[in-house]
Amino acid sequence: MQVNQEYYLPLLSKAVGDGEEPESPESLLYEKLPDKQIPSTTSWLTIAVSLISILVAVSLHFSSISVSIEDASHPRFVASLRKVSPYPNVGDDIIDDAMGLKSAPKMWFPWYIVRTNAVEPDRKYTTSSSVTLSPSDSMFYRFTMKNPANSTCYVIAAVPNASKQLAGNKNYVSEGDVSAIEIWNVSYTDLPTELSWNTRPPRQSLLGTVNFAPPPDVYDPDDERDGMELRPPTPLFECGGDSRIAIEVACSDCRLSFEQVFSDPPLAFDVWVLG
Repeated sequence: MQVNQEYYLPLLSKAVGDGEEPESPESLLYEKLPDKQIPSTTSWLTIAVSLISILVAVSLHFSSISVSIEDASHPRFVASLRKVSPYPNVGDDIIDDAMGLKSAPKMWFPWYIVRTNAVEPDRKYTTSSSVTLSPSDSMFYRFTMKNPANSTCYVIAAVPNASKQLAGNKNYVSEGDVSAIEIWNVSYTDLPTELSWNTRPPRQSLLGTVNFAPPPDVYDPDDERDGMELRPPTPLFECGGDSRIAIEVACSDCRLSFEQVFSDPPLAFDVWVLG
């Protein structure tokens, strides 16, 4: 039998008592929904705080990107912040002097230099800036120093590289092996300003050797010359307080000549203070 769906109604779910009116068919098609819950005050406050936080974050974002990083005068530009001095209440001149004292090592230039020549043993040489070394020529150096107590010094061959020599109008001429120039301690410190080969002071002891060569253009950790001044034989000696030292510089296997002038860059045999 065909049923007309348009007139089909669900059966009642409960019996109708006496005096009760039956429910309408439409009301039986749907469940009764629960009453809507009204949000509490706390919920409204939470929503309000969240909205405020979002608005503040968006506002800060747009204000930060609106500042150009090229504007160095803007207070938000990091480079415009005032730098705090590590030495408050101290003048710049005092700071410069203190920084200069901290530079190390300190270098002493010779008081004077005198040459002697074995080929002309009676010829007398006076103080000069000309340095001449050969198997028959030696140079005597006199240093007068004032260093802190318990200072240690060593003699070094200061040789700039080619570009610095050119810039400083300095040069030298060498022949043979200049990697082991001898530094001798002599018998007395009051070295005369006039010497000959026959009147030169006798040698006391070999302080060490120095290498008269410029530093390499490219640092090589395997280079044996690196740090050679700190390895024996090293012309190392005590030089605390007021001190004088006289040394003889000699080379039995080389020839070397240059002008030792007190100017930068140093091209010289000097004394450096280790402290």
